[in-house]
Amino acid sequence: MTKVTKINLHFAHANGFPAPSYQQIFNQLPDDFEVHALTKFAHSERFPVNANLGNQVAELIDYLSHKVAKPVYVVGHSMGAVVSFMAACERPDLIKGVIMLDPPIASGLARIAFKLLKYSPLIDTFSPAGKAKVRCQSWPLGTDLVAYFKSRALFKNFQLACIQDYVEAAIDEQEGKLHLNFDAQIEASIYRNVPHNINQYYQRLSVPSLLVTGSHSDVCLPSFLATFVKKTHIEHLIFEDGGHMFPLEKPQQVANIITDRIRLWEKANSAQ
Repeated sequence: MTKVTKINLHFAHANGFPAPSYQQIFNQLPDDFEVHALTKFAHSERFPVNANLGNQVAELIDYLSHKVAKPVYVVGHSMGAVVSFMAACERPDLIKGVIMLDPPIASGLARIAFKLLKYSPLIDTFSPAGKAKVRCQSWPLGTDLVAYFKSRALFKNFQLACIQDYVEAAIDEQEGKLHLNFDAQIEASIYRNVPHNINQYYQRLSVPSLLVTGSHSDVCLPSFLATFVKKTHIEHLIFEDGGHMFPLEKPQQVANIITDRIRLWEKANSAQ
């Protein structure tokens, strides 16, 4: 029997959404794709949140070096996309290619404005940090949390199975209550430290790369991305009828994009 060579892929989650929240994407990937995923960034004492998420880049590199220990494609959504991109620039020996799904990138003049905001209390007003630090973190036992989250604006277009996966991944029972296990203060801190130094990586991207942004995203605005796309020469696809959370709104289509792109890169590698 011919042994199937596995294609290794690491998926980096969005801020606040543990990796198993994306199980519907993972389920749709081919059998020869081996999915790896660090469950929750920034929840290790070794890698607390710091400026420009430098520790989260180190956390991903550490995970890839010790847990995966073989060349891997990295895919990331939102915060996870930015961390994956920077890790690919830092360690192209570990990473074969990077797919960024709606990353919060501010380039050009937007980058400078964002940098100034980060050094003022206004960062909590102009980023999701303000909402994150006061979000509800516990509920009575028996609460229908799938229905609860379905009623929230962020989740309104999610596939129902993705909400169910999120609840299973992000909620634990503790001391007679249901508790959010993604620390809200860590989540807020991540938002406050979204990198403003992305320009330092423009010339360091040396692996195949793809940027996919939602056509209705309120995070990936064309004016924010223009310099980044121009300087990195990254291929840019628009995900039609998708908002910032499109990977959890249309997971089948996202799985198809990931599969098709990695197959293309693998074919190119084998032809060399």
